[in-house]
This record gives sequence, C-alpha cells and structure tokens, in this order.
Amino acid sequence: MDKFYTHFMRETKLQTEAKDKEIKRLKTSVKYLWINIFIYLLITCVEYFLSTIGHSQSLRADAFNNLSGVISTALLIFGIYEATNVNDDDFVGIPVPKYLRGKTAIQLSRFRLETVFTLVTSFVIILISGQIIFQGITSLFKTKVVVQPNIYSILGAAFASLMMVVVWLINKEFGKKLQNSSLLAASKDSLGDLVTSVGTLLTLIGTIFLRIKWLDDTVSIAIGFFILWSGIQIFQESTMSLTDYFDPKLEDKMLQFVSKITGVRKVLQVNGRQNGNIMVVDLTIMVDPKITAVDIYQIDENIEEQLRNEFNVFDVQIEVVPDPSEVKDIHIKI
Repeated sequence: MDKFYTHFMRETKLQTEAKDKEIKRLKTSVKYLWINIFIYLLITCVEYFLSTIGHSQSLRADAFNNLSGVISTALLIFGIYEATNVNDDDFVGIPVPKYLRGKTAIQLSRFRLETVFTLVTSFVIILISGQIIFQGITSLFKTKVVVQPNIYSILGAAFASLMMVVVWLINKEFGKKLQNSSLLAASKDSLGDLVTSVGTLLTLIGTIFLRIKWLDDTVSIAIGFFILWSGIQIFQESTMSLTDYFDPKLEDKMLQFVSKITGVRKVLQVNGRQNGNIMVVDLTIMVDPKITAVDIYQIDENIEEQLRNEFNVFDVQIEVVPDPSEVKDIHIKI
C-alpha cells in the first residue's frame, strides 16, 4: 500500500511540476511580448506619421497592420495574465471556492483563456483589414488628382523593416529557448509583418522612382487582404482548439504508439484536446480480462509515463475494457 501511495504522490508531483512549468513559461513570455508591444507601437506611430506627410496608402496600411499587432499582443498578455493567476478568487467573473483555487481542473480551464483572447484578436484583425481594403479601393478609384508618395514614406518603410527584423529575431530565439508557443506564434506573425514591411518599401521605391502611380494603392489593398487572411487563420486555429479539435494524424500516431505498450491488446479510441498549450488525452483500451486490478493499474501508469515522455502529454484519462473474445458471458446490470 505504501508503494501505491508513493507512486500516487509522485504522479501528483509530476502534474504539479508540469503545471508550474507551463505557468512559468507563460509568465516569462509576457516580458518579451511587452517588448513586442513597445516596438510595434513605435513602428505604428512612425509609419502613420510618415505616411501622412509622405502621402502613401501602402505605408498607412502597413501602419494599421502593425497596429493590429499591438492590439493582438496586448490581448494575448491579458489572456496569459488571467491564465496564470492561480490564486484568483473568480473565473471570468464567477466566484471560485477557496478550496478549488489552483486545482488542476480549474487551472486547465484558465489555460484556455489564452486561446479565448487569441480568438477575440482575430475579430479585431479582420475589422482592421476591412478598413484598409475599403480605404485602398476608394483611393485607387478616385477621379481627382492624387498626390504621389515622396521620400518620407520610403524612410518610414525602411525604418519599419529594420525594426521588424529585431522583433522577429527576439520572438524566434527566445521562443525556441523557452519552448514557448506564444513567442513562437508571435515569431510567425512578425515574420509575416517583416515581409509586408519589405514589400511596402519595394512598392514605394517603384512608385516614386519608376512613377507607377497605381502601385501604392494596389499594394495597400493587397496588404489589407494579407491581414484579412492572417485574421481568418487565427480564427480557425483558435476555434478548433476551443472546440476540442485535435490533429487526426497525431491521434493516429498515439494510437499506434499505445498499441505497442505491453499489456494493451487493442486501442479502441484516442481523443486528444488542448487547454492552451497543455495536451490532455482520453484513451479506451482493451486488455486481458483475467489480469488483476493491480496489473491494470500498472498498465495505466506505464501508458501515462510513456505518453508524457514521447508526446509531452499533461494528463491521460484511461478507460479499460476486457477483451470480449475471451469473455463468454458479460452481464451488465443497469
């Protein structure tokens, strides 16, 4: 009995350590996300000011693109704050009893708040993209003479491009170092923003020096559609996570992996889900009906440990059923 108690305490300790590790990663990522906000805000202000005196629709569109980065990062920081506030006395306004605060079930729900605020971000980005597209189309088809971009707009695009390189490198390097999905996701977004800023710079060079009058407005519309596509992608990913969608290929890979574990006759079902960055898996397995409860317990613990090591699974819920081929009569009383 002492062995089982020791093992149970070890499992509890491992889960607590995994939870604390994730909270620490999220809190650390916030420091770098604040750097993101500062740089994005600086770029936005400089680009918007220079787009005004430089008469550039594409630079203005890029400024709004970076403004969406400020808004999305700010919402993400707020979501992470709520997700890691383990001692908070409420959950989205609903009081939580003191004895439940910090418990695993509540904390897993809190981790999802990061995804919820990411979903909200997608709506903001889509609205901004609509405004950019509308403004670009309106400017493109104006019948009156439009003032063409000047050298100030090129300076704004060049400044934005250089600063976006800094943001991308920070997110990429520290995302890998901390194994933090928030920073890694931010690095992908900043890479897209870097490409957009460089594209804006090349567009303005073409507009000013090659005197292609329609290029500036056309590229601003293209940037608007790029932002729209980014918003839709974020919406899709967040929605799938919140509705417990799980990669079928990964589920199949887990099924094949568990099927090879000693004591498992067959894996009947694998259901995975994400709580923020935390992965939880439900399994239904078939075993020899003649084995003892102790044997079943050992199989369960072996599965949990191997899934934790192989796939970084936080928790596994396992349902065990006997192999029907070796059971003559099964009487289930309801």
